Amino acid sequence: MSASHVLNFQQSAVRDRSSGLDVYRLDSGKAHSLRPRVPMALRIASGRAWVTIDDPMGECDPAAGDIVLHAGQTLWIAAGQHAVIEPLGRDAVQYRFDISRVVKNETAGQGVVSARGPACCA
Repeated sequence: MSASHVLNFQQSAVRDRSSGLDVYRLDSGKAHSLRPRVPMALRIASGRAWVTIDDPMGECDPAAGDIVLHAGQTLWIAAGQHAVIEPLGRDAVQYRFDISRVVKNETAGQGVVSARGPACCA
């Protein structure tokens, strides 16, 4: 992932052997600010994450706010939308932040969560 897509990396990356994708680890007490230039998918690999989303234009958006994500859940983040991810609780969170084929081929809704179970709103 280049700095042109994501700013303020404060985590370490390891390559997932099964998928070949970078998985980032964010320790408790750290935060990561995301503002992608293209629509991206935030996928939680392990742990729980508290994600705060702002509207890309700084306006009031019903999809904006706080969302709790669990392992296996995906949050679609629109181009220009600001999101801050931090671990929920004392454990680290591991996640991927990448362009999805679905996002490349379709217009993704802002703040849409795809998961095995529903996301929790804080």
